[in-house]
Amino acid sequence: MNDAPIVVGLSDEAAVVVEQDRVLFTRLVGGARIATDVIGVPLAAVLKVEPGVLLKPLKYRTPEHTSSHPLKFELPAGPAVWLRAAFDVIIPTADPRGLAAEIERRRHRVARYGGVAASLVWEKNPRLRAAGPDGYVPGVLPGAPLAPDIGKWHASGPVPVGPLSPGWPAGEPVVPAAVPCPESLPVVSETLANGVRFSVSVRRTFLGFEPVAPGVVTDAAPTSSLSEPLAGWHVVRAGTVRGTHQPVRWCAVDERTEVRLELVEGPALWLWGPVQEWLVCTPRAVELAEAVRLRQGVGMRYPLSSDLGAERRTWRNLSSTRPVDTPAGRALPAVPEWAPTMPTLIPAECWEPCATAPGP
Repeated sequence: MNDAPIVVGLSDEAAVVVEQDRVLFTRLVGGARIATDVIGVPLAAVLKVEPGVLLKPLKYRTPEHTSSHPLKFELPAGPAVWLRAAFDVIIPTADPRGLAAEIERRRHRVARYGGVAASLVWEKNPRLRAAGPDGYVPGVLPGAPLAPDIGKWHASGPVPVGPLSPGWPAGEPVVPAAVPCPESLPVVSETLANGVRFSVSVRRTFLGFEPVAPGVVTDAAPTSSLSEPLAGWHVVRAGTVRGTHQPVRWCAVDERTEVRLELVEGPALWLWGPVQEWLVCTPRAVELAEAVRLRQGVGMRYPLSSDLGAERRTWRNLSSTRPVDTPAGRALPAVPEWAPTMPTLIPAECWEPCATAPGP
């Protein structure tokens, strides 16, 4: 079962995205999503998922913390899915039962294995997770709303829950071997087939068109690129993509540069973290995976002292990325059980991990 992002357009400039363990709103530029590190609504915090019909058009404004930019749009009357968390999310769709069933499947996977911000949600309200005969399931809260607080709604009834995609195999924290000084590490970069440059500095990864000068260690993100701190990647793995697939289109933070990732047959580097996923098709996948893992160890051993540094900010905002102290020394955290076991951007059968690549 694939947990690929489901993107539902709400207007020419807005979409709602259902990921493996969260729901968030995003701005669109020419149909491409603007990259964001906003967590949105963790599925662990969702009380109810219900298909139905929105009986009248509804003016909607995205709730605080669910998107990087406040968005306003009108939801049309018609079939939709209602999600209830601390507020209502209504997603228009031609197949409300199918979408609701898929969201429920993902919500049950989160209850079983965990997800982004899930531990914080359950710490605040343990009743949102309950023990079942086959493992944990979403909890049922007495007094939960029967209908949305906004709009006029007609429910269509419950939906079945399909089989859950597997969790990541249990692993141990990774203590890096010899770790060089940050100043000794040059920027490693690769220009991809479509002109997009993938670069790895000592603290960040970049995808975009503004090159990073060789030998310069920087934490500044070019505005014409996507950027993710190295501390934010749980999975760094080289492998092989089978077949050619739809490209992944992003809009950089300058809100005008499209960063297009072509997904073509051949070697690829898979990077996955709590709020981001990249699949970079390149013959240098194994080499780049090694470069990322080495620099992750350096960033952990020599983090920037400021709380605004790439590592410390990531550790503060995403608890699953924090280093772990072990008898053998400080270690990179193990990949969480809720991580996908393969890229979600392509069908599962189209990915083959490289046995010789560094893990996780």
